[in-house]
Amino acid sequence: MTEPYDPFIVDTATAPVVAAPIAEEALPIRLVRGAIGGVGAGLVFIVVTMWFADSMPDGQPGNPLRLISTIVKGKSALADGTASVGTGWIVHLVLSALFGMVFALVVPLFRTNGTVALAGGLYGALLFIVNFLVIAEVWLDQFQVPNKPFELAIHIVFGHVLAVAFYSSGTRRREPFVAVNRVSGATVRY
Repeated sequence: MTEPYDPFIVDTATAPVVAAPIAEEALPIRLVRGAIGGVGAGLVFIVVTMWFADSMPDGQPGNPLRLISTIVKGKSALADGTASVGTGWIVHLVLSALFGMVFALVVPLFRTNGTVALAGGLYGALLFIVNFLVIAEVWLDQFQVPNKPFELAIHIVFGHVLAVAFYSSGTRRREPFVAVNRVSGATVRY
């Protein structure tokens, strides 16, 4: 005979283990993690963008960096030949680090690596909207030229790569980097 269900009695053999909460990372550590993740994501971003530019007819891999250099040199730098690949690298990596640090401010809101990954992709899309559909339209009209579908895709990739810097950190410290559970011969119930 089975006993009636009592919600106040816990069977310790089958009850889930609840771990003590982990404190979030200190802000300076998160900001450094964001800067490093942003630079890493920025490197992936610019290498793929340079490849894409080189694959276009009459394209040159340095063109995206020359365009980025106009943020500090002014839009006339493209026409007068003063746009610089080196300046483009510096501006791009500084902006990537700053964007990573901004993402670091909201990371404590996400409790799993999966939500960090989702948020990273959405953050990348938000960066595209702000950078290309707001700022470029109002202040940096030289940025209206790039291929917008490609730019949206590569910004989403930036966000996902940035998110990896925050996997298994802070409140997600006990979660494995990739959480895949292998159940052998057991019934999984949802």
